[in-house]
Amino acid sequence: MNQTVAIFGATGAQGAPVVREALVKGMTVRAVARDISKISKLHPEAQAFAATLDDEEALAKVLDGVDAAFVHLPMPQSPEDPANWMKALFGAAHRVSLPLLVYTTGATSGSRYPSSMMIDGATGGMQAVLASGIPSIVLQPTIYLENLLPDLFVPHLRSEGILDYPPLPASMKVTWTSHHDQAKVAVAALSRPDLAGKSYEIGTPEAVTGDELATQLSEWAGKTVQYAPLSPADFGQRVSDVLGNPGVAFALTDLYGALAKMGNDDMAIDTNAVEATFGVKLSTIADHIKTWADAKQIA
Repeated sequence: MNQTVAIFGATGAQGAPVVREALVKGMTVRAVARDISKISKLHPEAQAFAATLDDEEALAKVLDGVDAAFVHLPMPQSPEDPANWMKALFGAAHRVSLPLLVYTTGATSGSRYPSSMMIDGATGGMQAVLASGIPSIVLQPTIYLENLLPDLFVPHLRSEGILDYPPLPASMKVTWTSHHDQAKVAVAALSRPDLAGKSYEIGTPEAVTGDELATQLSEWAGKTVQYAPLSPADFGQRVSDVLGNPGVAFALTDLYGALAKMGNDDMAIDTNAVEATFGVKLSTIADHIKTWADAKQIA
């Protein structure tokens, strides 16, 4: 039976791969974003819907008649944004009796992680979704692998072969999450109402140390890459200076400072369990890096 799904953030880094994966799987896709012309250009095979997460009426029209929806929250512009978005989303979902919501926290989340502003916010969002009364599956990605593409995070990687992100101990093994692996899991979840009420940590196979990641990046960078992590404070300040936003310095210092306190294997997750639960085959870090043929185009 053909399944109709709504995918929010359809033109963004997280949502666009979900749209593409859903179309490959033969789903009828309502691709949702602010700019309907951009949706049509990027996803000509999808049905384009313009809506924002604060507009309950528009959200209800998008969700009416779908079998499931994929949602992640965009970057908030004010502290009140996430709560306002959740209120409108939940209201619309209840009005149309949405059968299934697949929600990604878009960041490290869960009670097993140390407290920080960003972790606590992502965890709070997860808890709100699960307590909303809407049948929901929550995906909890780790650090996104695509963070290694923009110069904002790794300004010296391609030019000097210096990988100074993530600002974590060299001995720590990290499971990264590619947007494309998240999309595979998300699309599989859209057809799994039997998993409603549960949350899953997801990631790309193979937890690696910074040195191991640097080795895998060397061929793509065209030079030997060395891992020389900044401190969480220095990393936060560098990104803050580029963006001209002092609040970013605190948020990133707080986040990575918390993660740095974890044990060497605490950032590793069992991706075999993810593959078994959702019936998907995820790609390795090395396979994803091979697709980064034109870094300037992707970043």
